[in-house]
Amino acid sequence: MNRLKAQITSIQSSEHLSFVGVEANGELLHLLLLEKPLEAIGDEVNLVFKESEVILSKDVIKSTANMSKGIISEIQKGEILTHVTLLHNDIEIASLVPTQTFDMMKCNLGDTIYWIISPSEISLQRSHYGK
Repeated sequence: MNRLKAQITSIQSSEHLSFVGVEANGELLHLLLLEKPLEAIGDEVNLVFKESEVILSKDVIKSTANMSKGIISEIQKGEILTHVTLLHNDIEIASLVPTQTFDMMKCNLGDTIYWIISPSEISLQRSHYGK
């Protein structure tokens, strides 16, 4: 599981849906929540997202809200899945991708690639139930 410390920079809510902007490690990320957050602008939060939800690309993808660069620091190839660790501003981001897909990308240790996470795949981790 990937974890990032962040600070809320914007909140746009409509009924039971919220689009939340956060700054995490110098990058602006967005979350789509099926609730109105209890948090407010300026609050510090923890973001969590699964390795299997992190998409890797060598090219810019303009149709996503969350895309950042990282340097490949570790590759663990399996028969079916490959676990890739990226270094992003001194923070590790892990991705789990099909080995066949990773092989087609022709990536190596030290390569700089993009990592992408959908706003709906990022969750706020709360330290207390209900908050």
